[in-house]
Amino acid sequence: MGGLAKRGFDIGAASLGLALLGPLLVLLACLVAFSDGGPAFQRHIRIGRGGSLFTCLTFRTTAEGEGRLTSLQSPPSRLPAEQSEHDPHLTPIGAVLTKLGLVELPQFLNVLRGDMSFVGPRPVAPGAPELLGSAGELYLESRPGMTGPWRAGASEESAHTHRPALARRYVENWSFFNDLRIIAKSVTAACLTRSS
Repeated sequence: MGGLAKRGFDIGAASLGLALLGPLLVLLACLVAFSDGGPAFQRHIRIGRGGSLFTCLTFRTTAEGEGRLTSLQSPPSRLPAEQSEHDPHLTPIGAVLTKLGLVELPQFLNVLRGDMSFVGPRPVAPGAPELLGSAGELYLESRPGMTGPWRAGASEESAHTHRPALARRYVENWSFFNDLRIIAKSVTAACLTRSS
């Protein structure tokens, strides 16, 4: 889906993002690791294009050993970036990263490697309901996205509830202009959240 144009945009944007934000990524990784001596990143097994498995990266937001408990208590399609900054499992630095929307910055590496795209369906774990039925078949035609239609104006709860439908609509109506529109809406939503 999107062919060479979409992939070329992903490579260029991810390369630029890593070049500009590389020092920030290193600083945040050090802060996470030095805060309690645990690893800087959390690794989540997700389903990629064609059903292949890949390791989705995020900054670690919970105390080491609590991340697994938190993930077991949440729907399998959710990632730490979707936690509230008031989640009791979050570390102090994890709460800040969550509030500022910085948890998923390591996914620039996933985009550059070709595991993910900037815009696409939400990364989901094996067995997630998004993979069932015709919506699942369409989901597997595209790379999961760092952002996507679930962040373009829908409330958190409605976006989670209707993710299969959102993924299907995105794939069926894909256009490069629509990707740019989703990116713009996602940036606007993130800025409004941080200022609130």
